[in-house]
Amino acid sequence: MSAERIVIVGGGFAGLSAAYTLMKRGITTVLLEARERAGGRGMGERVDGFSLDMGAFVFTSTYDTAFRICEELGLPLVPSQMKFGHYRNERWVTTTPEQSFRSFLRQLPAAMAMGFLSPQGIRAGIGVMRQMHREEEYLSFASDSRLAEIDDDESYGDYLERMGVPEKLRFTLGGPLKMVLGDAAPAGQALMRAYIGETMLSSGRVYMPERGIGSLSAALAASCSDAIRVSRPVRRIVVSGGRATGVVVDGEVIEADAVICAVPATLVPDLLPDLPEPTRRALGTVNYSTGCRVVIGLDYSPLPRGWHGALYPEDDDTPMLMDRSAFLPACAPPGKSILDLLIGRDRAKELIPLEDAEIKRRMLGAARRNAPPGSALPGDDEGLFYRVYRWEEALCMGTPGMLAAVAGVPGQLAGSIDNLFLAGDYMGIPSVNGALSSGHRAGTEAAESLVTRQS
Repeated sequence: MSAERIVIVGGGFAGLSAAYTLMKRGITTVLLEARERAGGRGMGERVDGFSLDMGAFVFTSTYDTAFRICEELGLPLVPSQMKFGHYRNERWVTTTPEQSFRSFLRQLPAAMAMGFLSPQGIRAGIGVMRQMHREEEYLSFASDSRLAEIDDDESYGDYLERMGVPEKLRFTLGGPLKMVLGDAAPAGQALMRAYIGETMLSSGRVYMPERGIGSLSAALAASCSDAIRVSRPVRRIVVSGGRATGVVVDGEVIEADAVICAVPATLVPDLLPDLPEPTRRALGTVNYSTGCRVVIGLDYSPLPRGWHGALYPEDDDTPMLMDRSAFLPACAPPGKSILDLLIGRDRAKELIPLEDAEIKRRMLGAARRNAPPGSALPGDDEGLFYRVYRWEEALCMGTPGMLAAVAGVPGQLAGSIDNLFLAGDYMGIPSVNGALSSGHRAGTEAAESLVTRQS
């Protein structure tokens, strides 16, 4: 092992990926996590034989770093093309992302209800899809994505208006984003179009570890267990003479030869008062959605046969519904199922301060008002168990131009604090893959900085 030490602040996907990268290279690593467990927004939980995801829940087709790490850790991936019901104009329609003539004919009623077949909708839809296909090489969540190159000052709402997208079709294009991200209109057009492009350009293919994404964070944490110190909140990163020399933990200074800061962008300025001003401004463009999630274990299937989920894009109070056991059967014991209810935006902010039972009651009540036909949503007091997860900072959204602004941060740090590296979803394309990729990149660069220093 190297006599030099790299300290990682934060044990989410980015910090775990950085530790995993460094430990494979035999570099002495210490990861400090403020919570009682590492994993961050990727944590999972085991309850009575069920595997629950507390935060992140799906990989898209371009998650290259996530796929590689799952393969290295022996986590099988389950592919899926998800079938969703959509409550539109007071009736239910279903969609699948399969792109075939038969699927097109079968989904004509849904296309009409969702605004694709009006004259204005056809023109706008063709324009949006043409642009997506032209820019397909940019609209990716891969580790080498060039999405930042098409990021500018235009918001997603302004983009839809410029493209002439009618209101009904706006609900269709923004509905899934709204359910989990909040109001997508003020966010940057590039990132929001990448989310939609991941579905439209890949026939909706998604992938998940067979026991959920929480199993990935658990496997990463297990592989790095010798380096992880939990319940150790870092108060400040010490910078002296243009170098990060250590971190302050409860009055103690832990010395370091390099530091990787892998906390949300909103926390970085408090840990690093000496940040270069351009870096501080770039981090100021990053913001996060708020999310609330209720998970209920059941001994029956809650949604209509074949459905993976249900969306209420025209209703601000009703959560997105998912039957995770429909596409991840290993997450539930035989004959059992898992109902997830997810809501973001302002509604999540209203719910988070409430007691768990009240959050469950309100979210289930909203879903039952217009329950999918043939569904069996539980009553307030039904279910084998339930869990409520609150996220004040759930998914990274950012303002228009965020990706372009953050892309300049590594160069700014290299000229002022040479051995400090930032990692997190905001340092890549905001996603699980962005967090894992940025952690791997930060770990690699930190290791190389030690080699440079030794030479």
